[in-house]
Amino acid sequence: MNLSSIKISANFVLWIIASLVTAIFIYRLLFFPANSNLFFIINDLFAALLLFVLILFLIKSLGRKNPHPSALVLNIGIISAFVFLIMMFAENILDIQIKSISDNLAYRGIFENLWHTFYGLMFLGIAGYFFTAYKEMYFYKQQSRKNTYFVMMTVFIGLSAVSNLFFSEEKYQFIYNTFFIISIILIVFNSIKISWIAFISKKEKISLLILSIIISSLFIINLIYNGRADFNGTVLSSFSPTVYQFFNLILIYGAIYFLVLFFTTLFHIPTAEAYDRKANEVSSLQYFSKLITQVLDIEELAETITDITTKVSSADAAWIIIYENGEQKILSNKNIALVDADLINQYLLESGICNKITETKICSLQKFVNKSQLSEKYGSIAISPLRCYNEVKGYLIAARKNELIFYEEDKTAINTFSDYASIAIENSLLLEQSIEKERLERELDVARDIQKKILPSKDPEFENLSVSSVFIPAFEVGGDYYDYFELSKNKFAFIIADVSGKGISAAFIMAEVKGIFSSLSRMLESPKEILIKANEILQQTLNKKNFVSALYGIIDFEKENIRFARAGHCPAILVRNNSVETFKPAGIGLGLTNKTLFNNNLDEIKIDFNENDMIVFYTDGITEAKNKEFEDFGEQRFSNILIEHSNKSVNQIANEVIKDVTLFSKNHTQYDDITLVIFKWHKKNNIPGVKEWQSSTPQLKSKVL
Repeated sequence: MNLSSIKISANFVLWIIASLVTAIFIYRLLFFPANSNLFFIINDLFAALLLFVLILFLIKSLGRKNPHPSALVLNIGIISAFVFLIMMFAENILDIQIKSISDNLAYRGIFENLWHTFYGLMFLGIAGYFFTAYKEMYFYKQQSRKNTYFVMMTVFIGLSAVSNLFFSEEKYQFIYNTFFIISIILIVFNSIKISWIAFISKKEKISLLILSIIISSLFIINLIYNGRADFNGTVLSSFSPTVYQFFNLILIYGAIYFLVLFFTTLFHIPTAEAYDRKANEVSSLQYFSKLITQVLDIEELAETITDITTKVSSADAAWIIIYENGEQKILSNKNIALVDADLINQYLLESGICNKITETKICSLQKFVNKSQLSEKYGSIAISPLRCYNEVKGYLIAARKNELIFYEEDKTAINTFSDYASIAIENSLLLEQSIEKERLERELDVARDIQKKILPSKDPEFENLSVSSVFIPAFEVGGDYYDYFELSKNKFAFIIADVSGKGISAAFIMAEVKGIFSSLSRMLESPKEILIKANEILQQTLNKKNFVSALYGIIDFEKENIRFARAGHCPAILVRNNSVETFKPAGIGLGLTNKTLFNNNLDEIKIDFNENDMIVFYTDGITEAKNKEFEDFGEQRFSNILIEHSNKSVNQIANEVIKDVTLFSKNHTQYDDITLVIFKWHKKNNIPGVKEWQSSTPQLKSKVL
C-alpha cells in the first residue's frame, strides 16, 4: 500500500479533516457520557478515519517539500520537547485548574468532554506527524521492495491500537499482547534499517549524535508520563483507547528509532571524513563540469581550479603553472606566496620530478635544500600534469604543510580533477586565442584601410624622369611608407620610411608621418632641415618603443640633381655605367634621440644626374627576405640584379627585383613589408609634361612578377 500514490486535492483533504473534527466534537457532545462499546467503536472509527486522512495530507505535504532526514529529526525533536512540556504542564498545573473550573460549572461533564476531545485531537495530530516523519526517514535512500516491511509494521500497529478497544478484557488479553509484541518486533526491525545516515557529512553526524540521544530520552520520558494513570493517560484513554494505544506505540517507535540512530551514527563517525571527501569531490566535479562552459576568462577559471583543488584534496595550498612561449608562468596561486611557489617549481623542474609524468605524482620536500627559504613549511607535494592532445601544457600542484602527506586517495582525486582542469584550461586558451585572432583581424582590416589611403595610387610621370614604385605588404600590416610631393614646376620631393612595429599602431604612426612630411615639404626646402623638424615633432608624440627610419629627397629638374638626407634608413643605390655606388649619409632614426644629437649626426648629400642614371630607394623587406635556410637575400644580390637589368625600363627593373626576391623566399613566410622606389634620369624623353597624379584615389599596389 502506497499512501503517496493516492491523488486527492489538498483543499479537499483539509475540508475532510475539518469536517471530521467537527463530527467528533458533535458526536461526543450528543452521546457522551457512554460506557458502551458501541460508543467507543463509532468514536474510534471517526478518530481512525481522521488519522488516516491527516497522515495522507502530511505525506503529500512532505513529499512536495522533500525534506532531508536531518530536518525531520530536528522537527521531531522540537515537537517531542513540546509534548514533554505539555505533559508536565498538564499534570502539574492544567489538571488542577480544569478541576477547579469544572467544580463551579453546572455542566461539568460537557466541559470535561470538550477539553478531553481537544486534548485528544492535539495528540492525534502529533502522532500523525510522527508517523509520517518516520515513514519519510525510512524510505529515504531505500529500495521500493522494502515497502513491505513498513506496511506490515503499520498494519500491526493498527491492530494493536484497535485491540486495546476490543480485547482489553483479561480473557482476551493474549490477543492484545500478541499484536503488541509483533508490533514492537517490527518496530525494532524497521528501526535498524537506517540507510540515509551514510549520506550526510561529518559535521551533520556529530550534530545528529547529540540530537538522537536527546530525542530518544524525550520519547522515553513522554512514554512514561503517558503510561501512568494520571492526567495525560486518563484524558487520552477517555478520548479514544485506540488513539491512546497508537500514541504509545508511536512513542515506543521514536525511542527505539533514535536509540538505534545514536549507535548507528556513532558507528559511522570514523568513516565520516572519507565520505565528506568523496561527496566534496563529486560535488566539486559536478560544479566544475558546469563551470567549463560558463567561465571564459582564463585567470578566473584558474582561480576556481586552485580553489576546488584545495577542497578536493584537503590541501593547504594549490597553484597552476603553464608553459607560455617556452617559459613557465604561474597562472593562479591559492594560499601560497608567489615566491614560495617559484622556489618549489624550480626544485621540481631541476630535480627531474616533472619529467615524463603521466599522472599525479606525490613527492616529499625533505630533500629540498632551499626549504628554509619558504615562508611556510610545506612537507608534501602532489603534482599532476595538465595534458591536452598528449602534450603537457602545465602542471596542477597541491601542497600540504609540515609533515602532512598526500595518500593514494588524494592522488586519485587530484588526478581525476586535473583531467577536467586540463580540458577547461585548453578550452579557455583556445577561446582566448580565437578572440585575440578575431581582434587582430579587425585591427588589420583597419590598418590596411589606413595604409591604402596613405600610399599613392600611382607613380608620377615627368619628361626627364621615369618613376616606378612597388609596395608589397606582409601578412601583418607593417609600417612601410612612401610618398611624392610636387614642390614647384621644377622641383619634386619624395619620402620613403619604415615605421617600427606592426598592426594598427604602426598604421596610425604612418598617418602621422604622412601629415608631418606633407606639411613640412611646403615650408622647408632642405631635406636635412625637414628631417630635423620631423624629429622634433615625432620625439614629442612617439613612445620610447617606436621610431621611424626615413629618407627624404628633392629632385631639381632645372639643376639636374638630387639632394637627400637619411634618418637611419636603408642606403640609396646609384647605378651608373653598369656599376653600383651606395650612398649612406649619417643619420639617426626619427624619434630615437634628442635634438642636439640628431642634428649633429645628420648629413645631406647631392648627386648630379648623368644620362641614364638610376637611383634606387628601398626598405629592408628586400635585403632581409629569407629563404628556407634562413639566409638573407642581401645587398649584393640586390645590386647584381640592378646592374644586370639597368638597360631596361624602371617598371621592368622593378618586376625583375620582385621576381627574384619572391623566388628566393618562396619557401619562407614574408614577415616584413617590401617597398621599392626607382628613379631613372634621361634628358631625351618625349613624354609630355607633368601629369596629374596626386589627386587620384589611393590604391594599394599588388605584387608584380
